[in-house]
Amino acid sequence: MASSTFEKFIESNKIEIPAIQRDYVQGRATNNEEQDKREAFVSKLINSIADQDAKPCHLEFIYGAKDKDSHNFIPLDGQQRLTTLFLLHWVVWQKSSDETKAAYPLSTIGGFSYATRISSSAFCKNIIEKELLPSTTANTLGECIKHQPWFSEEWEYDPSIKAMLSMIDFMEEKLSQYNEVQISSMLQRICSEDNVISFDELSMTEYDLTDSLYIKMNARGKQLTPFENWKSDFIKFLELGFGEEEYKDAEKNRKSPTYRYKDYFCYSIEHEWTDLFWVYLKEECKKFNLEDRSLQYPNIDKRFMNLFDFLCMYYYYAKNDFSRKTQEQDFSKISVATKRNIWQSQEFVDFLFGSLDSLCRIDHSKFFKNLFYRCEEEVSSSNTDRKVRLFRTEQTNLFKVCVEKGSAMELTDLLLFYSLLYYCNNKKISEVDDSLKAYMRLVRNHFESDIQNLKTRTIVQLNLRVTEFGKYDKKIKELADQELSLPTADECVIEDCSITRGNNNVYDKAIKEYGYNNVCKAISVFCNVKNDTDRVRLLVACGFKGTSLGSCIERKRYFFGNKGRWDVLFISDSDQLSSCFCAFTARISEGMQSDEIISAAKKNYVSCFVYYVLNYDAFIEANGSSHHFAIEGNVDDLDWIALGSYSSNPGAAYHTDPFATAVEDIVKKTNPDINLSLYKQYSGKCPLSIVKDKKHWETLFSVLSKKNGWHIIRGQEYLSEDIVKKYDIKKTPEGDFLVCSQKDDMIQICANLIVDVFSEIPKPLA
Repeated sequence: MASSTFEKFIESNKIEIPAIQRDYVQGRATNNEEQDKREAFVSKLINSIADQDAKPCHLEFIYGAKDKDSHNFIPLDGQQRLTTLFLLHWVVWQKSSDETKAAYPLSTIGGFSYATRISSSAFCKNIIEKELLPSTTANTLGECIKHQPWFSEEWEYDPSIKAMLSMIDFMEEKLSQYNEVQISSMLQRICSEDNVISFDELSMTEYDLTDSLYIKMNARGKQLTPFENWKSDFIKFLELGFGEEEYKDAEKNRKSPTYRYKDYFCYSIEHEWTDLFWVYLKEECKKFNLEDRSLQYPNIDKRFMNLFDFLCMYYYYAKNDFSRKTQEQDFSKISVATKRNIWQSQEFVDFLFGSLDSLCRIDHSKFFKNLFYRCEEEVSSSNTDRKVRLFRTEQTNLFKVCVEKGSAMELTDLLLFYSLLYYCNNKKISEVDDSLKAYMRLVRNHFESDIQNLKTRTIVQLNLRVTEFGKYDKKIKELADQELSLPTADECVIEDCSITRGNNNVYDKAIKEYGYNNVCKAISVFCNVKNDTDRVRLLVACGFKGTSLGSCIERKRYFFGNKGRWDVLFISDSDQLSSCFCAFTARISEGMQSDEIISAAKKNYVSCFVYYVLNYDAFIEANGSSHHFAIEGNVDDLDWIALGSYSSNPGAAYHTDPFATAVEDIVKKTNPDINLSLYKQYSGKCPLSIVKDKKHWETLFSVLSKKNGWHIIRGQEYLSEDIVKKYDIKKTPEGDFLVCSQKDDMIQICANLIVDVFSEIPKPLA
């Protein structure tokens, strides 16, 4: 380690600010804080060279190493100070007398170069090598530079050049109080042994700096970040707020000077805690070449602040009473002072330190994989380790989710990650064990059970709210204090089924009567049936009569299940479905297969809704296989409308008659020469009609299904005596004709009727 001045150092060492370093920022002064820092630092430097009796101005350590190939000095830390000293020398030279300039030429600092961008490098080279031509329109040195023929307008978009120009103008303004003689003396002083501005060089050449180490030590970004501003404030807070107090849960093997809060933070944030984030950045770093890193280099600061914001958000909502209307509910809108009050509490600081230490304690290459899993199937067939299934996140590594999204995490991810940190902090967890799995299962199940059944939209969704974090926080701590045992493999399969997501009430009755193993088998059989229509049939065969969703178009609205909406049945309607699933489990325990269950039920039902659901694909799949119906009376009254929408008002969307749809399907398959028309409409029912032809669509004969059978509403003239007798057709008081068929197969009878009527219609129809 050696002490030196900038001018003395650059005589024997060319200085190269590498491409991977962040931009020069000391000159930009975009806010009051930056302006104050610039004012203090530049004033300190100028005062030191203006006063012959000035005290030494020592700028601490400059870390770096000589490049193996170019032998240039590459600073690891000190880039900002070195750049400012370079600019100070240049400005003082520009304001000095011609005689002094000649005695101390600018070439003495010509060994300073910037490689962060091509433009930055060219700028530094040109202001040394090119004569600064005067400009009649420029009032400052910075403006004069912009008028030089070698200066490109595009350079003004280079943040380093922009900050340098700003610093040059600021230094020129500070020197305006001195005359040319005084400034010339300053130039003589900084180029001589009388220069009191110095720094200590800490050479790291012997450590054989690799790109990996270099990248890692500079991975906190290209610009002065919110992290750097917060870090400065936080260190001051730790020093004033905790003084000599030690962090009681400190990792004692850490080489911190002391375990005082400030020292522990300052050491850890530069070592173990940086390593924690570096794990997720090093592979990303390798994707970029040196030329690109200045533009797109990934930084640790942002990831750290995402973790920090995540914790601040949690504490904000967990510790405040939002029943008061004066309390701001949007975390993104809270004031800086409010946020500072959050992190300036010992509870928060202890949890922040503990969380970072806990995250350092685990092996990130396997910890999250050993604890959580994701599955594309509804039921996992390979979870012998009884991991905890995550239903709503795209990856199992919740730490990675957090550092990428911060407080914007999905609420279940946020609560699960906080729960995990709390448990690991309190239990000093380093590896996944059964107790941790059991705890995280309970936490997941608890939050997945906080649901709201939105019948108007035929969905079930979580009812988690940030304003309820206080309640959630108590539950998390309550569960963490319990002695827990990990459920059996069968219990885990049941809990991890995606159609119930840990909401197991629907299975309770079946479990009580047939045990976990049989229920597990029943769930697997049901979920392995890929056809949604067959799933509906399995449930109906075992007694299911649809989930009631209120009313629409003056009818009762029922849903029987469909892809992505099975939770509407299994979670929100678990009371009714419980007995149905118990009956289904009974059949599975007896060794029956799914197709056998459906076949057996077909033999037991005649002329009721179960019969039509089980026997007619076109009936249950009417209107796009939505399995969604509006029913007059009860399900066995056989007055149904097939709805085609899951909206809050499905009656306003196209719907049709499932009985007429099934009749149309049969006739088209058996008598394709009969032209049929069955419209969809917005309200009421559409009749099924025989039309003259598909060009003119002239209606010849129409039937409409109602509660008491088929009503013939057009084409009565084609009803021969034989047809009237064969189908027992009666005339109603309203004047139309009724086919009484409630006790028979209503669909097949109507199909036969249409074929017979068509034979009575004169041919040709042209």
